[in-house]
Amino acid sequence: MAWDPHGSWPGFSLPALAHGAGASLSEVVLLHESQPETPLALLRGTVLPTPEGTWLGVLQVEASPEDARALGLVLDLLARAGTALVLAGSRRDKDLVRRIREGLRPDHWRGPVLQMLVPTEPPGRGEPLRQALWPRGLTVRVIEHPGSSADPDWTRLLLARLRATTDTPAPPRMTAFPVQTAPADSTASAAPIATPELPPLADEEPLHDDDPAGSLDFSRVERLLELAAMGPGVLAAALVDVGSAELLSLQALTERAADRAERAARQGCAMWRTGLTPDEPAQEAQALQELLWSDAEHHHLLLPMPQRADLLLLVCIDRQFGDLSASRWQAAVARHQGC
Repeated sequence: MAWDPHGSWPGFSLPALAHGAGASLSEVVLLHESQPETPLALLRGTVLPTPEGTWLGVLQVEASPEDARALGLVLDLLARAGTALVLAGSRRDKDLVRRIREGLRPDHWRGPVLQMLVPTEPPGRGEPLRQALWPRGLTVRVIEHPGSSADPDWTRLLLARLRATTDTPAPPRMTAFPVQTAPADSTASAAPIATPELPPLADEEPLHDDDPAGSLDFSRVERLLELAAMGPGVLAAALVDVGSAELLSLQALTERAADRAERAARQGCAMWRTGLTPDEPAQEAQALQELLWSDAEHHHLLLPMPQRADLLLLVCIDRQFGDLSASRWQAAVARHQGC
């Protein structure tokens, strides 16, 4: 993930990167309910193939460090990223350090090394960052790199350098609670933090009304649930059969969150089915596009899976510590992984 807090690196261009690789680009604007006229953040995401034959997810965030809510969102996303990159090196770096120190409590950081990119010219631009008093528990690494260029390859070469010199840890994983309908040998795989365009998964297969899990690729299911679970404050993410309210697969932080997801699935599916046209078969009915409801402690979100009218994506979000807008975006990204 990359963040340019003061817009000092115009050469970092995700659109140019995606266009050069022939990849698609998603763009989401986050708004705060109390101030919808002022964007909270702009997020651009893409997934690129790597020479090693794997996928690289890249997320670029535009948000002001002067806005405490936007800064909190950025810090949370950086902490969840495999590689956290801040495009720094401007004359306002001291103010940036102060803002991060105010927005991050000591020993609260659980993310990777925070990499601060500064230009090689003029010399010494990175010294204020090296000498800064950062919050306890946050490790900062200053990287010097030639200034941004209009060359479309500049962004690609920068990311290649970061991948070659950074030991990128896997993002935190939630506990996978087994569900009886899932194959015993299913394994989880790491998910990128961006909107991927992956090959379709046997959408031509007929739906099995008596066994909704029968045609699922559970390695893909676990991948999309891990991606949905990366939303800020997400406690549980599950794939649900809309007819029976059964959890076909689940990722949850705790057993209590797993129980909460089961109750939410029953509540949500009951409400969801009332939105179907009763005279049409379930797979042809005009279903809701989203269902969101809340209780004292949680937000609950249900989204339909593309081309699978019998399946829903359920996300349970902590009301106190979560970010509903960001988690809704993350869930929307995840469901397009397909199943």
